[in-house]
Amino acid sequence: MTLVPFVRPRGGDEIRVRLDADERGLLTDLVGQLLSLLENGDEGDPALARLLPAAYRDDAEAAAEFRRFTADDLTRRKVENGRAVLATLGEAGSTLDRAAQQSWLRTLNDLRLTLGERLGVTGDGLPEGGDRQLQAMGHVFDWLGYLQEALLRSLHKG
Repeated sequence: MTLVPFVRPRGGDEIRVRLDADERGLLTDLVGQLLSLLENGDEGDPALARLLPAAYRDDAEAAAEFRRFTADDLTRRKVENGRAVLATLGEAGSTLDRAAQQSWLRTLNDLRLTLGERLGVTGDGLPEGGDRQLQAMGHVFDWLGYLQEALLRSLHKG
């Protein structure tokens, strides 16, 4: 794991991505899965429901009406953010302008929401135990949180 995944040069607005090839590959795969979920996902999928939550929890009719007017635009923006991240993952040392920084933050958040739903993460954190695959997914969930925090720290250094 890269100890300092994002670096902001003094006085600069851009942030340099310092992920190694394996990290970039994992993130590329995860973002690809996220895009597939957003573009082709089953509306009954709990992870998709987490990404596009109901506006009115106590009124299904109002929630459906709100979703009818907002879901397509929200999905489009999430897909655009994911594609912006993919565009900067191709090579080591990519730089993120302000728009790309926001796309990264939003996409990392969406990845954590999706993975957290798949893992059953609650306010108490990750569930205990589980098989090796679930434990590995838990490590990826934690790593995504680390990336999110590191990017936020880089943003605040400017």
